[in-house]
Amino acid sequence: MNLFNFELLQNPFFYLPFHSSGWVGWLAMVVLLLFGGISVRRSSDFQQYFKWSKFLLALAMVPLAVLLVEIRVPSLQSGAVPNLPLEMNRTGILVFAAFPIFLAAGITGAFPSLIIGLATGFFLGLFVTHDLFSIAEWGFLGLITGIALSQKYRTTFYRLLRHPLAAALVVWIIFLPLFLLISFFLIPGSLAERLDFALAQNWQYYLMRGIELGVAGLFFELLCLLLPGFWQRPTHLIPSPAEVSLQSRFILFTVPLALLLFVILILADWWVAGRAARQMMESRLQGLTRVTSESLPYFLEAGQSLIIDFAKTDLIQKPPAESQLLLIENIRAIPYFRQLVVLGKDGQWITAYPPTNAENMKFAPDEEAGIALALKGVVVQVYPISPSPGEKSAQVSFIAAIKDELGAVQGVILGRTDFETNPFTQPALSALQGVLENGGEGFILDEQGNILYQTSAATPLTAADQFIGRLEVGKGLYEDTSPTGTRLLVLVEQVTGRPWQVVTRVPASVAQQIALNIAIPTLIILLVLFGAGSVVMFGIVRVVTSSLLKLTDQAVRISHGELDHAIEGKGNDEVGRLGKAFETMRLSLKKRLEELNQLLVVSQGVAANLEISEAIQPILKAALDDECVSARIVLIQEVQLDVEGDKLVSWGAGRQAELYQHLDGQIFEQMRSHHLLSIPNTSRVRRISAVNGKPHPAALIAFGLFFETTYYGALWLAYDKPKNFTEDEVRFLNTLASEAALAAANSRLYASAEIGRRRLEAVLSSVPEPVLVFDEKDRLLLLNPAAMHIPSLISAALPGRPLQDVINSENLIKLISGSLEDRIASREIPLSSGKVFYASVAPVMGDDHQLGKVCVLRDITHYKELDTLKSEIVATVSHDLRTPLTLLRGYSTMLTMIGELNEQQHVYINKIVSTVEDMTHLVNNLLDLSRIESGIPLKIEEVDPMIVVEKIIRQYQPHASQKNIQLTYEGPADGKRVMIKADLALLQQALINLVDNAIKYTRNDGQVVVRVRAGNERLTFEVHDNGIGIAPLDLPRLFEKFYRSGRREAYEKRGSGLGLAIVKSIVERHHGRIWVDSQLGKGSTFYIELPVEQPMVISEEEIREGGATNLKK
Repeated sequence: MNLFNFELLQNPFFYLPFHSSGWVGWLAMVVLLLFGGISVRRSSDFQQYFKWSKFLLALAMVPLAVLLVEIRVPSLQSGAVPNLPLEMNRTGILVFAAFPIFLAAGITGAFPSLIIGLATGFFLGLFVTHDLFSIAEWGFLGLITGIALSQKYRTTFYRLLRHPLAAALVVWIIFLPLFLLISFFLIPGSLAERLDFALAQNWQYYLMRGIELGVAGLFFELLCLLLPGFWQRPTHLIPSPAEVSLQSRFILFTVPLALLLFVILILADWWVAGRAARQMMESRLQGLTRVTSESLPYFLEAGQSLIIDFAKTDLIQKPPAESQLLLIENIRAIPYFRQLVVLGKDGQWITAYPPTNAENMKFAPDEEAGIALALKGVVVQVYPISPSPGEKSAQVSFIAAIKDELGAVQGVILGRTDFETNPFTQPALSALQGVLENGGEGFILDEQGNILYQTSAATPLTAADQFIGRLEVGKGLYEDTSPTGTRLLVLVEQVTGRPWQVVTRVPASVAQQIALNIAIPTLIILLVLFGAGSVVMFGIVRVVTSSLLKLTDQAVRISHGELDHAIEGKGNDEVGRLGKAFETMRLSLKKRLEELNQLLVVSQGVAANLEISEAIQPILKAALDDECVSARIVLIQEVQLDVEGDKLVSWGAGRQAELYQHLDGQIFEQMRSHHLLSIPNTSRVRRISAVNGKPHPAALIAFGLFFETTYYGALWLAYDKPKNFTEDEVRFLNTLASEAALAAANSRLYASAEIGRRRLEAVLSSVPEPVLVFDEKDRLLLLNPAAMHIPSLISAALPGRPLQDVINSENLIKLISGSLEDRIASREIPLSSGKVFYASVAPVMGDDHQLGKVCVLRDITHYKELDTLKSEIVATVSHDLRTPLTLLRGYSTMLTMIGELNEQQHVYINKIVSTVEDMTHLVNNLLDLSRIESGIPLKIEEVDPMIVVEKIIRQYQPHASQKNIQLTYEGPADGKRVMIKADLALLQQALINLVDNAIKYTRNDGQVVVRVRAGNERLTFEVHDNGIGIAPLDLPRLFEKFYRSGRREAYEKRGSGLGLAIVKSIVERHHGRIWVDSQLGKGSTFYIELPVEQPMVISEEEIREGGATNLKK
């Protein structure tokens, strides 16, 4: 593992492609990258500063990611890439190389990821691999990774693909075809060599890319789990292509599978072809090496035998000239040795052939050692002697001791030969030369690995280090790599009886060429089959999809209501049956729509006409068809107005409708207990009795007209020929019968409603009081004649006109247009004619909402005059009573000053004084009420309601304490003080009356609370007690003058019955309202609601108006 491998920065350069096909492949990949970049450019977002900064961070990470950590792969260091310079070898895993790509892809999209990939490839190519294809390789990785992580499709597969770890795996798989192409174009050499490198030798580099992608995917997957907001997540998902198009779905599922299968078949074909070529090559090399290895022992044995035969004492004992002749004779007899040398027992030179002198004769170290051993008695020895430079064959020296009859060593004979000239090695050499036909080499090695013979002089005979420690004897054919990076196929055979080895090796390209020759036919067949299969499959899919598109277009037309285009369903396959089903559906829908159109017309006719005679005409027309001659409806008489007695009413349509009218009664009675009567042939089924002299239909069908549980009549159809009724026909006619029953029910209801309306008109016409009815939008519905006879009340008595156009009185308009909820509003309405009416407005309620309003006016002019007279009399009498009451009270109190009074007299005096005080209180109340109602102007001033209430609380606190009643006060919840415009004296009087009543009618130990609530432009006073409460029957009359409850508890308390009437008058003078909530036995709460601002002038007309009392029960 290397950390911070900055040594790479010292030598930046690029190797250009080594051949024209390399340039073509590289330029094609550049075009693909440009096209991919343009395609994904719009989907990337550089607008945000956050994304710009992350992109620049990823770009800055590229050099560090490449240089930071590299894990060396030993198997890649042991050899070189074929035909490439050593500087282009990729020998390690760059652990962090893919990190910038994933960072850019996950944050900014596919286009920035492509840029980062190109930058990574450029940096790697410039400093590490020195090839231009690194740019394309990492550019494709960046583009595919960006697309995988930034796509917005919504299916499960694409959701998983947006996870970095899953994206790394998928990108690695998709990258395989591109990686094979890059590997093919990368190296120079023949087609076979490049194919072999791409398909068989480059998998380690592909695995390295997978590890680099996997490490980055795992890191960013963990980062996404820890920091979910760091990673870009699409917010709006779109349907995937497989969801949108059937053809796209087929392509997306079959094309990758077909490509994968195609690649697997190519790899398998290449593997099979390579294996066959390897076996062929192994078999051929084994034959050659076996012949060579088996021939060499005969060469050695013959040499040893001959040298022993030549070792005669005559060579020592005779003169050198004669010894030389013997040598010549031996060499010519058997031309095995190319030189023979004879030495004496002291190693001195004796003779040699071919002739030479002792000064020119040089012995190799092994020969000198062998001569020494031979002089010591070793019989025979064999020594291979390294050849001279430029020679193909080594020299083999045979040394034998020359002994006499006694076995004493008299000298040494040395025979020299070589593999090229020796006749005994020619079979072996001929076999070894057969390797040259395959472009290979053959070697004969000794036990030290020295080359004794080679078939080519290109390899130096002294380069023994290339074989030392690398030969694998008995393994068969195996692979090796030359120092130049060329792959070799090597076969080693041990020489029998000697530690020599026969080595044959051929370039792997030879086997690759053989494999290519074997694989090309299969590859062509695969390509043809793949192309033909693709065309056929796409044609089939095209046919299917085009048929489905036609069906889709037809379905769209059907959905738009276009049912006139016929669908051609060709064939009996699934698509053909689907087309026929669509055609059947179209016809059925067309028929159904025609029926629905008829039913719509029928429904519209039924809904638009309440007269039964008009409503049933569409039904009769819809029931008629080409076979039907009569369609009739017979109904009860209640469905039509102005029909007396129990006479049936009937209508008919059709060319023979009147001929079968005499059967209406029979069918009407038959259908009382039946919903359906179907007679396909009346001559066979006699359910309807024939009438003499009257025609009889051949078939008929009848439906009972029932609405809910009421029988209204029958709809029946007659045919002049027998007919079997289908289910669709029965269903359609039954629907028409339901519409007829509905029309009959509506007509009956309309008739009943019309009768009721006429009765209501008669009743309203006879009522002497004016009555007006309005709808929920205050538009006039009706009014009786009494309303028309009131002068200055009605301006336009037209139904449907707004309230403001109908009535002249503004007060009455306000009363009617006001909110009623569930109560009755009333008010005195003075008219310009001088008359006064008491108007009551009540809501007309439906189930849960208001339908309208009814206004009833009652003439109270006479009663108002009497009330005014009464008020004047009461005021006069009350005023005249004050003086005698004052004198009576004064003299009663003075009686105790005249003299002593007994106890009985004191009781009488106290009763007189108490009665006088009650009468005085009554008179004062009457006078107050008279002043209030007389229209005396109010003294409006700004009043603090909290101060008023606090003053009253202090005033009545002693009175409350006598009964142990808790008298308290609660201000506004927000504590804010609100001022109000009012008559201070009257306001105090109203509140005093309510507080006094509350204390009076509350039992001991009770509670009285006075609250002030501030609202929007309104102020509310609440006087709450938990006293005896008010009975529901007393609530409506509670504010009337002199009214007192009939309950015993109320009579036990002294009072005049004017207090609440005075309060009501004061509140109404202030344009307010008063109401009460009470529960018997639990207490009461009185509410006074006043406006914060008062109008400056109050007219007498408003003073005379009676306010609407809102009583909440």
